[in-house]
Amino acid sequence: MARVLADDVALNYNGTNHYLSFIKANVYDGSGNNNGRLDPGETVNLTALLRNIGGANFNNLNTTLQSSSPYITINDNSGYFGSILIDSIKENTADPYQITVSTSCPQGHNAVFRLIASEGSFSDTFNFTLVVGSYHYLVWNPDITPSSGQTIHNLLTFNGYTGAITTNLLAEPTLDIYRSIFVCCGVYPNNYRIAANGAEATAIINYLNSGGRVYMEGGEVWYYDPQVGGHNFNTMFGLVGVSDGSGDMGPVIGVSNTFTAGMDFNYSGENNYMDRINATTGYVIFQDGNNSYNCGVAYNAGNYRTIGVSFEFGSLVDGTAPSTKQILLDSIMKFFGITLSGIQETPQTQISSTQFRIYPNPIKIGKQVYFQYSADNHREIKVRIYNTLGNCVKTINTKNNQENIVVWDGKDDYNQKLNSGVYFIDLVLDNHKKVSYRVVLVE
Repeated sequence: MARVLADDVALNYNGTNHYLSFIKANVYDGSGNNNGRLDPGETVNLTALLRNIGGANFNNLNTTLQSSSPYITINDNSGYFGSILIDSIKENTADPYQITVSTSCPQGHNAVFRLIASEGSFSDTFNFTLVVGSYHYLVWNPDITPSSGQTIHNLLTFNGYTGAITTNLLAEPTLDIYRSIFVCCGVYPNNYRIAANGAEATAIINYLNSGGRVYMEGGEVWYYDPQVGGHNFNTMFGLVGVSDGSGDMGPVIGVSNTFTAGMDFNYSGENNYMDRINATTGYVIFQDGNNSYNCGVAYNAGNYRTIGVSFEFGSLVDGTAPSTKQILLDSIMKFFGITLSGIQETPQTQISSTQFRIYPNPIKIGKQVYFQYSADNHREIKVRIYNTLGNCVKTINTKNNQENIVVWDGKDDYNQKLNSGVYFIDLVLDNHKKVSYRVVLVE
């Protein structure tokens, strides 16, 4: 069994046995984008840092690298360390491993590696993972009632996104491996206050200024907290706090001509002193349906994007589509510009001489959906349906279809019903991809 130990722990061995600890792996991608991380399509040198924590010197240490990831090709699996003296650290920079990451590897994929070290009768194995590209999200959930952050994490995972959840933002070694951050500060009396100009606030500001995407929710974040030692994020979120509000949140309704149009949620859970907000440089995306105040603002600053709301996502009550938390989260990710496996939606207005519409959308599992198109001078039409991992689950071919309507029953190529979730529909004209649309399957 590998002994993985903290770098600052000193161990004294009375015997003369060989022992190693694995510290970390380093990525050298100077021939790629030189960001020190794995990215799809890159061929990189990989090294390991090993420490001799035993009671004998290593004189001829060899290592072999393996990976179980289908997206990783190991071109050179051998790394020679040679000698490592007692209580010293060595990196195989003179003989690195070389690996290639597939161009089809999804962003945020956790590539699993195994390193086998051996010398004579000694052998030890170390397992480690490296993220490819960047994770889609990080949920920071300092609220002592974890339901909202945990719900966001669960649904993002269900939708096919990769990420993590934490209660300690500062424990993250770096934030730039996350393409978005969801911050859940909670509602009085269980809210968390982000200290003005503190380390947490500074980390979020630096992340945004570096081009990040941040969703932040909290009943006190926008109006009350900045008056009592909390950080004032209002300008960066394109909004202003208007008043402390009261316990009258809900129903929470979307706003026409925004990505929340048609949404209408009942509200449950904690509901105390919910800040009322207005848009400044941003635009309103949510309002309280009974009391006509604003409770959600989106802001595209150009180099970064934000969403600020004064309610808890986890307290929204699912209704009929599009009023579900799953669809809302997917819409937030699309506003953030975060897509899965390179699949992108192309607005219909950008497609010349081609019209394409889907109805109904969302789709009830077990019901039929119709793809209607108008295409000039195209003899062969293909409809390809992808899941959020980028896998094509259904292909429908049509030739000389006079009605220009394709019917889909919600099943895959093996005639099996697909699970609820988000799917992407590609309309392919004469083997040339023209347009991609999103559809949602619901129970």
